Amino acid sequence: MKKYLIIALSIFLLIGCRNPSESAPVSPANMSHALSLVDSLSIDDQIIYFIHIYADAPDYQPVEAEGEGVSCVDDVGRFMEVLEKEILEYKRTDLLPIARGMTRFLLYMCRDDGLWYNFIDANGKINRDYRTSKADFEWWAARGIRGLVAAHNIFYESKNDWGLLDRIKGKIETTVPLLEEALESYPQTRDTEFGERPAWLIRHAPDMNSEFLLALTKLHAVGGFDYRDAIEKLAEGLMDYQFQQEGHILDGMYFCWQNIWHNWGNNQAYALLETYRIKGDQKILESVQRWADDFVPFLIKHNLPRRIEMNTDGTYKMSTCPQIAYGINSLYRGMKTLAEISGKPEYEACAEQIFAWFQGENIAGAVMYDAETGRVYDGINDGPMVNFNSGAESTIEGLLAIQKRGKYNDIGTEK
Repeated sequence: MKKYLIIALSIFLLIGCRNPSESAPVSPANMSHALSLVDSLSIDDQIIYFIHIYADAPDYQPVEAEGEGVSCVDDVGRFMEVLEKEILEYKRTDLLPIARGMTRFLLYMCRDDGLWYNFIDANGKINRDYRTSKADFEWWAARGIRGLVAAHNIFYESKNDWGLLDRIKGKIETTVPLLEEALESYPQTRDTEFGERPAWLIRHAPDMNSEFLLALTKLHAVGGFDYRDAIEKLAEGLMDYQFQQEGHILDGMYFCWQNIWHNWGNNQAYALLETYRIKGDQKILESVQRWADDFVPFLIKHNLPRRIEMNTDGTYKMSTCPQIAYGINSLYRGMKTLAEISGKPEYEACAEQIFAWFQGENIAGAVMYDAETGRVYDGINDGPMVNFNSGAESTIEGLLAIQKRGKYNDIGTEK
């Protein structure tokens, strides 16, 4: 991969020489490590930016993902949301070139028919063959849409970026109808071991559909886009996958896939609450409160397990590891948002217990975010043993959690 000296110098300046306006609040997130993973290449006479997938200890230099590539829509789309917060709330205008370049990356990875590829290799060639990179409308499509909506918000008022904004809008208008087509089976249901379930969710996967719901609620809130019908159908589908049995220890749990709950991408509560902000439907709030009152305390009591597999007789099997920032942030943002909406201190306290995983309150007793470098470690494995690598996903999810909280430590100077 050809390195561009001007890009390397730019990133150095971004890390060390930013000059935010005096009136702008200071971000609690240390962007240094994330920016060290940012790179660029030239495709069709355009410079695109991306973020490397892996960075291994102890030197934390980028490592190519064998069989996949150097970067993916999954990571770039989510990192755009980090950039959105830094640019719009913390006035990090020095990050605008990276946001533009990553927007070009997302536009490059979305086909004209609205399907998305995921991975690129070091030469900018799209990986069209790997199972999670074939042109499709799955997880990476949802992350791509989220990234494009973040780009829309960043460049909405920039006269110099109207051309880019038009491309963003065009790609969104090409992509989102595929989701609406997938929902045409509403209100059909299907038989499962746990009773009748919605048949209109993509791949019958509530976890993946929570990502799409996050994308649509974010898009709808922008204004100028009206996806209320799709939002309502997705929200109904997620609520219909909630396990409800008074007195059962797992009451309130949202199934993620078939008979399984897992905390990787368990964004149902967060997505439903973003829907509640739009609709104000009390049924949505009651569903999430049941999750928060009954199921989340179970998770906290059992040290935030990785996975729960439920049997039809109500028994279950639980796995503790691996634990990763992606899973913790999914839980945290749901509970934190509920605390914001309800104003109830007990939900805020519960959110703090989840966030404390980053601060060392976990089964390994290890601080998972290094405030000095901005690294978020890749997880906790059986043992327990900390995986001290620090790739894009863990770093991005950790930064999103810190941005959501508005601080990392309760005292002292934030990085």
